[in-house]
Amino acid sequence: MNIEEFKHKRVEGRRQLLEKIVETFESFEPVAIHQFGSGTKGFNDEFSDIDIWITFQDDEIESILQEISSIFKRIAPVIIRHYSKSWSPVGGSANSVIHETEYGLFVVDYYISKLSETVIKNDSAVLYGDDSLERGEWRLNKDVDENIHDSHTLRKDVNLLIDLIFISIKGIVRKWEDDAFIRTLNKVHTAFREKYDQSMKRRRISLSFKSHKRLLSDLYKISDKTQKRAINKIRKYIHQIESLY
Repeated sequence: MNIEEFKHKRVEGRRQLLEKIVETFESFEPVAIHQFGSGTKGFNDEFSDIDIWITFQDDEIESILQEISSIFKRIAPVIIRHYSKSWSPVGGSANSVIHETEYGLFVVDYYISKLSETVIKNDSAVLYGDDSLERGEWRLNKDVDENIHDSHTLRKDVNLLIDLIFISIKGIVRKWEDDAFIRTLNKVHTAFREKYDQSMKRRRISLSFKSHKRLLSDLYKISDKTQKRAINKIRKYIHQIESLY
């Protein structure tokens, strides 16, 4: 596969995944489904992620959240899911999910929100339902209650690191000059080592394939079977990107 074929495959795969997301959530009759981020402008390139905000009636949100794991699996197989309580809409849920499709691996950021707390970003585009919802600045848990923090378990924190590593692969190709994301990855990695008694090596983390492969190798040693499978798939993805770009 050459680079043009790869780009076409990525774009088509993302298009089909977005259609499946809308189709799946439509079946639960939400108030609205909105897309935000680069996707509203046609995406930056073949590496752009999908960002989705789904609004439900307040009296339906609890039942939806109880089913959310199975809903994600109905859309496409999930290799990694990271849930953040602090970044969740008030009374809702925020999830970064790496889906596996026949076209490859894709990250989708899902924000599930109840109607009474929904504020849609100004650049959002409606994909389904009511487009008259309030627009402006989000209200997330971290904004309304400073005492709300994410819980930590080894499994959850490994998922977070895997998710961050995968997301930043596009930064290697794009040659990000802003080091904000790598600073975040370094911060999370340092906190992980401190929390779990330095179960991983101290690493000089950089925006490079070599650095990311080393981090994944470290994580592999302390991962469960599901995470090991995810790491192996991401390794293959990195090898493909490295050979093409």
